[in-house]
Amino acid sequence: MQYTLKHIVKALEVMAKEGIEGILIGDTCLNIELGNKFFEGDLDLFVTSLSPLMESSRIIALAEEKGWSTGATELGTPSVTITVNNIDITVELYENIMDFYIPQEIIDICQQEYNVEGSKIRCISKECWIVLKARRGSSQDLSKISFALELIERNNIKIDKNKLKKAVEAFAEDAYYICERLRSLGLKI
Repeated sequence: MQYTLKHIVKALEVMAKEGIEGILIGDTCLNIELGNKFFEGDLDLFVTSLSPLMESSRIIALAEEKGWSTGATELGTPSVTITVNNIDITVELYENIMDFYIPQEIIDICQQEYNVEGSKIRCISKECWIVLKARRGSSQDLSKISFALELIERNNIKIDKNKLKKAVEAFAEDAYYICERLRSLGLKI
């Protein structure tokens, strides 16, 4: 089911009131950057206010109390589905765990805020979205990067190569592999 930016704002506000705050890190960030009016799929929230894994029992109890349904991400962290104006929005809650790692430097470099009718949505920039996808390196992620590169070539979006380079450097141990993946897709840093 499709939803709008207003739905995203409301879902994030409801969660923030319950102490669950963070920054959006998934495909929604690129879609917001592109100015899309409608969104599909889940929201990927990198939680900065608590540990979703360590406090999963509290999150599940809160969800039951609020009438939200719960699930789990592929990492085993909780997800919650909130109904906003008769539309269900699933918010997957992420944190640094196992191979899923986002350095604080990425958050510092890449955080962007969008103002939606007086409310703010925090997302990572498209440059860091590209780097996170390249680091993960799945075929689906590389396909999404290729799509973003097509948009860049057509001047639908612009990227800051300095920010891109800093984001790659934040993953010191993986920087070479990230650069190689991006180079293989036609993006030189």
